[in-house]
Amino acid sequence: MVKHSLIFLFLLGSTVLQFNFSQELSESFLRENAKLIINTSKTCVLSTIGDDGSPSSRVMDPYIPKNDFIVYLVTNPYSRKVNEIKNDPRVALTFKNVNGYVTINGLVSIVNNLIEKKNFWKEDWTPYYESKEDALILKVTPLCIEIINPDVGISGNLKTWSPPKVSF
Repeated sequence: MVKHSLIFLFLLGSTVLQFNFSQELSESFLRENAKLIINTSKTCVLSTIGDDGSPSSRVMDPYIPKNDFIVYLVTNPYSRKVNEIKNDPRVALTFKNVNGYVTINGLVSIVNNLIEKKNFWKEDWTPYYESKEDALILKVTPLCIEIINPDVGISGNLKTWSPPKVSF
């Protein structure tokens, strides 16, 4: 009886591993789960490369109007991140919820055109800026995303802990 129970557990475990492994390889599965995490995150962490070459991170309030992984952020034109972005447009945005996290590695461009600012303005930003003219919009275009969500079987490589990645 014990032998049959062990065989059953082995078969069940290998089926679960195969199910999770096949899901990890599905780009659509990763994208959908990444969207769920991003959409339930209230904030994200924007990391830029500082003037001295070290990482520079801060919490931001994202706006994602089309759910296509393009993220808009607002900032003061005199903030340190603006100068860092002008020197090196590579950034990382990390979103976290109770299930896991998503990191978007991408390139950021600065939007200063008033018409575009109005198109990509999140009303929650209004109390912090006297006018839209006094703010800059940062547009992050993804190069790739990385995702971890153990609740649905998305976990890092067992040896390196590298998360599954989707390139754009």
